[in-house]
Amino acid sequence: MPSPSALLALARWPNALTAAAGVVVGAWWAHGALGPAVGWAALAAIAITVAANAWNDVADLEIDRIAHPDRPLPLGALTPREATGAAWLAAALAVPLAWLAAPRIAILTVGVLGVARAYSPHLKRWGLLGNAAVAVVASLPFLYGSWAVGQPARGAILVAIAVPLHFAREVAKDLDDAAGDAGWRRTLPVAHGPRRARSVIALAAAAFLLALAWPAARAPLFALALLPAIGLSIAGAGAAVRGRPGGPTLFKAAMVCAMLAVIAARP
Repeated sequence: MPSPSALLALARWPNALTAAAGVVVGAWWAHGALGPAVGWAALAAIAITVAANAWNDVADLEIDRIAHPDRPLPLGALTPREATGAAWLAAALAVPLAWLAAPRIAILTVGVLGVARAYSPHLKRWGLLGNAAVAVVASLPFLYGSWAVGQPARGAILVAIAVPLHFAREVAKDLDDAAGDAGWRRTLPVAHGPRRARSVIALAAAAFLLALAWPAARAPLFALALLPAIGLSIAGAGAAVRGRPGGPTLFKAAMVCAMLAVIAARP
């Protein structure tokens, strides 16, 4: 019987909670109020995150023995069969939870789970295509939240802002993991070298900053609240360009700060 700590590590519980927070932020941005549907959508986002991470760890077991030996599968705290079972259980829960939020969200969830399932064995091994898939899926909690309150178009704005930041983080993770990925995945740094990857990270971070310009220009208080996110995204890009580790963590912190800015100073 797997331990709760191993299952939580498999689920990447901080990422799961961040996805749920994204749903709340999307609803707040779109409507300025929350309701039961937002709670169901947040639970669906957690279930999707758990399924995606578990599938990823099973597919990447040999890579993680080198790049992430502290994860539950390389440590032997979980077997691949147990992790696969946890993934499918989470996926099975995600759809009805999303349906309770809104039937259209449930339909979207089926597609998201399909992408998540295809990502680890297929999309992830083709560099930028996999990075783009993760960036979009990781940004969708904002749409889930806005859709749960009946304002999907408002959430689409946050998705457009979040995608380039998530994309920069994914490429930065590939840059840090290049040694473990060599021979297994055709990531950008493996296939085309670190220099090309650093250029893409810098461009994606710049796109994130440009995407912030329109909502920030409409609300000076919101622009002020965004300063920590802007500073962290610049620091993340700078770390990657200089060949230093830590870029993915800085980009993740930038997203958290941007979410807090939406809550504190909704434009």
